[in-house]
Amino acid sequence: MTRINQTGDTVSRRHLLSAGAVLAMTSAFAIGATPGSASAAPGPSGRLKATSSAKAAPGQGSGTATRAEVPLPVDLRITKEATPDPVYAGQELTYTIFVTNEGLTTATGVTVTDTLPAGVQLLSSTPACTGTTVLTCPVGPMGVLLPGQTVPLVIQVGLPADFQPRSITNEATVAAAERDIDPGDNTATAITVVKRLADLAVTKVCKPDVPAPAGTQGFCDIYVDNLGPSEAVAVELTDVLTSAAPFQLVGVRLLAPDTCLPTSSGPVTRLVIECDLGTIPAGDRKVVRVTVSADDVSQVNDVATVQSLTKDPDGSNNKATGRLDFVGSADLSLDKTGPARVLAGTQLTYEIKVTNGGPSTANDVSVRDTLPAGVSFVSATSTSGTCTNGQPTARDLVCGLGDLPKGGTATVTVVGLVASDVVPGTRLFNEAVVSSATADKDNNDVRDSVPTDVTASADLSVTKTDSPASVLAGNKLTYTLTAANAGPSDAQVTVLTDTLPAGTSYVSGVDGNDATVCTFVQPNQVICALGVLQPGQTKKVYLTVLVAPSVATGTTLTNTVKISSATPDPTPGNDTATETTQVTTSAELWIDKTGTVTSKDKRTATFILTVHNDKGCETDTVSTPQPNCGEGGPSDAQNLVVVDQLPLKSKEVEVEYVSPQCSYAKETHTVTCTATTLPAGAKAAFEIRVKFKDDCKIENTATVKSSTPDPVLTNNTNTIKLAVKK
Repeated sequence: MTRINQTGDTVSRRHLLSAGAVLAMTSAFAIGATPGSASAAPGPSGRLKATSSAKAAPGQGSGTATRAEVPLPVDLRITKEATPDPVYAGQELTYTIFVTNEGLTTATGVTVTDTLPAGVQLLSSTPACTGTTVLTCPVGPMGVLLPGQTVPLVIQVGLPADFQPRSITNEATVAAAERDIDPGDNTATAITVVKRLADLAVTKVCKPDVPAPAGTQGFCDIYVDNLGPSEAVAVELTDVLTSAAPFQLVGVRLLAPDTCLPTSSGPVTRLVIECDLGTIPAGDRKVVRVTVSADDVSQVNDVATVQSLTKDPDGSNNKATGRLDFVGSADLSLDKTGPARVLAGTQLTYEIKVTNGGPSTANDVSVRDTLPAGVSFVSATSTSGTCTNGQPTARDLVCGLGDLPKGGTATVTVVGLVASDVVPGTRLFNEAVVSSATADKDNNDVRDSVPTDVTASADLSVTKTDSPASVLAGNKLTYTLTAANAGPSDAQVTVLTDTLPAGTSYVSGVDGNDATVCTFVQPNQVICALGVLQPGQTKKVYLTVLVAPSVATGTTLTNTVKISSATPDPTPGNDTATETTQVTTSAELWIDKTGTVTSKDKRTATFILTVHNDKGCETDTVSTPQPNCGEGGPSDAQNLVVVDQLPLKSKEVEVEYVSPQCSYAKETHTVTCTATTLPAGAKAAFEIRVKFKDDCKIENTATVKSSTPDPVLTNNTNTIKLAVKK
């Protein structure tokens, strides 16, 4: 507080001076008055009134003296104080003025004139003053100040925040309607020192406030507030970024003309950013945004400090800290390729390529692949890590690839075997998925599925053998049909179609378990249903036919079989087999001859020649069972010839009758009977009737032969004995 009073030493002295002055003035007013007749007394307005009782001299009026009113002097004093001192730009400054009437009379029309310092702004005045820079202020009620009365006057001004530091002077002057007997203390001056004071505060908000994936950006907004009261000049912000792992400064954003350096950087572990923020007005704020990123796990600590050339009353809020956390983020992608088509029973290969697009290293990368139903595991290899099959089931594959750096790739090759019985047209879906202990910011590309359509191909083949290699007409012939599937797929609905050669007839068709698998289809085909024939599997069918007894010797039986299936066969050239069998013939002929006397004169005899084509064993009335009984072939006997050499001479025997198939040759006295064919199992009888001229005993022999081989010739002749007597 500054107070300057231009006053005397003491009030008692002032009072003495005032009294003397009054007396002097009273004496002055009394000049010209008749001694002893004049008197003076103060009037109500503070003026002195002088009166006289002397009569006027002759010629000077009525003889009564004129009353004169003389103003009495006042003694005003002014003091002034300013608070606070010093004052800071941006604060309010209060001037308190005290006006005192130290005189013995009342002062009227009292006013104070106050000239404000340049640059300040009037805020208020009590009592109210007029003017803006030069104030005129009334003092006391209606400008009246009684003797000994002191009246205060308060004037409040504001200093702009950008007020330049200096000393400012304020002067106030008091005046009244009356003359002041001591004007030396009517002016008071206050000199105040103006300084600057700016409370800078820095705060920081970092986003995101949860760990951000590596490769993304995070930022810290640094708020520099000037809490005043003065403007802060030459403000400097220092932001220190530190991290144990590398990070990048992406950018620094602030308003021109403020500048920060640097504004970007490559991977660093420590970075100092210096910002020149210039002047910050009181109550204003400046914001600096620092944006960083990190490619891997990182904790970026951010410490911002602000300072200014302007004095700061509170340094505790000049520093702010923040932190940005980055967690590992690896953009893993998986691409899987495989064949569009695969044959059932063959292997297929899938290739799984895993790529880490970063920005972080992907830790503990794992690939899971489940083979489709119908596909069994064969092998899995990887360019890094190892693969394990059977976790948890046989078709499940897990490959641990370890850590995959940014930009790194790993390839897994999976080989599977498609079951041979997978139905053609089946679509196999195989999906693989990659995962990691490191977060993946994009999971849309971590799995891939490959569709593969299954086709089938079965290389069928058939072979045929015959037994016996050479067959007798009339015997059975068995073909062994061997169906095989060389794969790779199952042969579905496998069928053998066998066309029987002429001269044969179907007997049976069975498999190795003696189960009938074949069906005869007119006119000459046999269909054998084998069902499913797996790769590498063979099935045998035993097809038995009967060679007709009538088949001529030397005939070649040609039998062809064809194998087919609902499954395509890539090599149809081995789908048929042909077997040829030579036919031989064998007719086991034997003859049975009987003779009886049939006439009344007992001179006529009838011979019956019965030729058999079978394996029977018959005896006549004379002979014993034929040797080699039960042996011989089953064929028809072709070109049968029976010769009977008649007994005695032709003159002694007269041929009366022979069967139509027979002829008698008188020259040779023989009867020859023929037949083109004697079917197997059949017999033919020929009759010869002769008449004997004399009694006799005869022995007659008949022999049969054929163009068909006869395995037993010993029974081709038969002889009977006959006695002819009247």
